[in-house]
Amino acid sequence: MVMEETSDYTANRVEEVQMGNGHKRGRSQDSSSKTVSIDEQDLLSNKAQKWFFQKCVNFSAVDSPSFKEALKEVQDRVNKIKASWAITGCSILLDAWVDQEGHDLVSFVADCPAGAVYLISFDVSDIKNNVTALTSLVNGLIEEVGVHNVTQIIASSTFGWVGELGEQFAGHNNKVFWSVSLSHCFELMLMKIVKMYSFGDILEKVKSIWEFINNNPSVLKIFNCHSHGKDITISSEFEFVTPYLTLESIFKAKKTLAAMFASSDWNKKEAIAISTLVKDPSFWKTVERVLKCTSPLIRGLLLFSTANNQHVGYIYDTMDSIKECIAREFNYRKHSYKPFWDVLDEIWNKHLHNPLHSAGYFLNPGTFYSTDFHLDLEVATGLISSLLHMVQACHIQVKIATQLDMYRLGKECFNEASQADQISGMSPAEWWAQKASHHPELQSFAFMILSQTCEGASRYKLKRSLAEKLLLTEGLSHREQHHQEELVYVHYNLQLQQSSKAKANEE
Repeated sequence: MVMEETSDYTANRVEEVQMGNGHKRGRSQDSSSKTVSIDEQDLLSNKAQKWFFQKCVNFSAVDSPSFKEALKEVQDRVNKIKASWAITGCSILLDAWVDQEGHDLVSFVADCPAGAVYLISFDVSDIKNNVTALTSLVNGLIEEVGVHNVTQIIASSTFGWVGELGEQFAGHNNKVFWSVSLSHCFELMLMKIVKMYSFGDILEKVKSIWEFINNNPSVLKIFNCHSHGKDITISSEFEFVTPYLTLESIFKAKKTLAAMFASSDWNKKEAIAISTLVKDPSFWKTVERVLKCTSPLIRGLLLFSTANNQHVGYIYDTMDSIKECIAREFNYRKHSYKPFWDVLDEIWNKHLHNPLHSAGYFLNPGTFYSTDFHLDLEVATGLISSLLHMVQACHIQVKIATQLDMYRLGKECFNEASQADQISGMSPAEWWAQKASHHPELQSFAFMILSQTCEGASRYKLKRSLAEKLLLTEGLSHREQHHQEELVYVHYNLQLQQSSKAKANEE
């Protein structure tokens, strides 16, 4: 299935490792280095082993029993996850970047409900301008994983060779679907809106207010006094969201800022500039306009960032809700909100949307059995396309089509299951697992679709410098190269395991 679990690290002692981003359709990471020493005897405990490899600490005893034990433990977990692919399918996440020397590198991760698995990394510098060779590379990986196991590919970006490869997949009748990471598409939407209306200047002005408050202790003290001790925090796992969260926080603190500047003398040049800005009504009017068109996107993204909402069953309806919210912000004046809708539609149609999203919308009982559900051509076409792609046997397709009628009409086992109290508090995939056993063909089809993610590899924050060292270190013997591959394999899969545990604890 996947590339064999290989990896070995050089037997030479290296003590430092540098730790390496109609219906309303809208539809280098690492910079620090550490030297860590640890007594080899401590490696005999599983906890110590995991800490060791998660921190990516180099060591000379890669042939030691302790390393082999850790490797075996990782392989066992990976094999269990692979075994689940026959039921849930998986999404291959493509993480591409350019290192400081200009090399084009890419890592692949297989994601499914049972957990994420690191597959392999490549240096594609020599073939980045050859779409045929790139397509062959990705297709080869799909064959290794198993075409019947791979439901979609999610790319990390739309730029360079990744964008060209995406167009190649989208333009041909491939056996897997292609999409771009949800967060990257949201970032593109925000960037286009900011550029279209020259909002960048406002973001910079808001940033200057924020820095003025936080970089001057005396000012911060006065600000906190006027805000009655209410601290303003800016936090998000998505770095590009920070300016918009800052904008919202500053807007909420508008009265506090006005009171602060009204109650004290501000003589310094910087303070005078900030005071003038805060007292300017046109500034706040523009801030409010930016919020009207960006806040719905930010709220939608933050909703998706929760563990239970990153799957394809939610994206279609949520994008509709975002567009509806933008229209509402502009009092449904079409000339006001339509340009923003056009931005969302462009990114949705060009990069984000694939038929799985339409099928997920239809098969999510929470949306399907709601009064807002709307079956249009895009939804129907996406459902049929997903069925033809994912189910090869004609007699199974016929069974699923018949069972879909039962689901659509809420008959048999779907009658009770379609009630609101039977849907709430349950993910769409869980609903199908628990409620549709009398229709196993449709159950299996729906479960596999609703098990797929919309987010890319960036959420796992794999340390790219480790892959860089693996791919770009020259002069290694075959044995040393094998050791490096093993260490990368262990490190990345332990990191992915920890990330999966953290997300499970959030649910």
